[in-house]
Amino acid sequence: MCGWRRWCGSLLVVPVLLVGMAGCGLDPGDDGGAPAGGTAASEAGRTYGYGPSRDRSIRYQPDVVLVEGGPEAIRSASADGTTWVLDAGAPGADDLEPGRIMYATSRAVGRVVQARRSGDELAVTLAPVTLTEVFRNAHFRTERRFDEADLAYQEVPNLPGAVSVPAGTRSPETADTPIGLDGGGGAPGLTVPALAAAPRDDDGSTVVAMRPIRLAPAGGGRLPPARERNFAVSVGDWEAQPYRTPGKLGLKIGYAANENLKVYIDFAMNVADLRIRADVPISNGRIGSSTFAVDGIRSISVDVSAGAANGADDNRKVRVEVPVEINIPIAGEPLVYSNTWKFIVTTGLSGRNTTVTAAGEWAVNGTLGVIGGTLQKPTLSVVRSIMDSITGISIGPSGLAFAVETKIQFGIGIPAAFAGPYAKLVVDLGVTNGSALGAPLARCVSASLNAKVGGGFGITASSVAVEALQKLLPTKLKFELESEKLWPIHRAAQTLPNVPLCVG
Repeated sequence: MCGWRRWCGSLLVVPVLLVGMAGCGLDPGDDGGAPAGGTAASEAGRTYGYGPSRDRSIRYQPDVVLVEGGPEAIRSASADGTTWVLDAGAPGADDLEPGRIMYATSRAVGRVVQARRSGDELAVTLAPVTLTEVFRNAHFRTERRFDEADLAYQEVPNLPGAVSVPAGTRSPETADTPIGLDGGGGAPGLTVPALAAAPRDDDGSTVVAMRPIRLAPAGGGRLPPARERNFAVSVGDWEAQPYRTPGKLGLKIGYAANENLKVYIDFAMNVADLRIRADVPISNGRIGSSTFAVDGIRSISVDVSAGAANGADDNRKVRVEVPVEINIPIAGEPLVYSNTWKFIVTTGLSGRNTTVTAAGEWAVNGTLGVIGGTLQKPTLSVVRSIMDSITGISIGPSGLAFAVETKIQFGIGIPAAFAGPYAKLVVDLGVTNGSALGAPLARCVSASLNAKVGGGFGITASSVAVEALQKLLPTKLKFELESEKLWPIHRAAQTLPNVPLCVG
């Protein structure tokens, strides 16, 4: 398997021709889980989050069990984030039983579906819960910078539903919504050769078996410690690297299975003073008119490169929920800030030694999220036209289709079904480079960009993730998913030159 640095540096150097391409304002309680001092305490807090608040303004639902000790009461967690091993002697642990809600830290929150004691340890398996299943009365107000110095990169090696092959062309936020990579708004003229038939699940997706990821000391299938710096993870045949660097919050993607196909994508939100602000009142188990907004996104940019030694035989498509969270756990706050990513990539390369590259940037004007219960609708405008950059070598039309979802959230719960206010951006990009055989008359290039925004205050999870959770948990999973609607903010497609050979 190629490492991230290796295939990023050698991108598209395929033999023969593919050469040269480039605070809620709440006070912690007496034992709210704040670090007791020392490296171990801070590492536990970064990995597991901090304990529930004892603030008098918070009233929990009657079936919530508060486990004392915060992150220091947690011995370990499973690699899928559903089972948590506690110190059986921690105050509150004796009250955990199926049907009740455990709240040990901001990540170790959920409805107990199984509790098993072994010696001085208690292993508790959790199902997702919503904010209002945990809090009866609370008011979360916060404003915080999303600075790289505060971040914890948390790998979830066996994230439920992390990788699958979509049956059609699908958006990353669900496995059921088409993103239209052909004439319906995707890369015009891009026809993706069919993949070999494979067994499919009921929703039409083929779930791919992936090797266990052990990039950190996570022997025995445990959740590894959070890291302070970004890193790449292998997800099936692909590699993904979420990152926050000065001026950027983004995701790098690459194909790493072999040297015949090379794919490199860098999607970034270019930011200045990136901030999250929230005002979420909960009264009698209901969320009132609320705000969750992300400010400071100045533009989005994308750089894509792909090359295939064997043409269409090397084409691939994949849907990935990236098993790395970018978190900000704050001692004394019962919720955690989190950024997660999903993506779909489909290559449509034809002819041996085919290459295609493109890059573009679009200004983001406005706020992402919900203010006073109203979804905000920022606008996009071209900063650097992708049409001017499309190039490559191909004897037939070749291209790449890519969709990405990034979500910024403030909440609680297990990784696969985090609950709380969120804002998200979904971008669908397609580029096509025409055949070199037509170059004496015209070299046709085309591109499309569709963007949507969303926001809300509940649990959102893809059908792939929900199905994977159903298989993992010992009892049938029942929880309330938010009915989410995405609002289109930009839709554009262009083919050049505007001549019959290219536009038909």
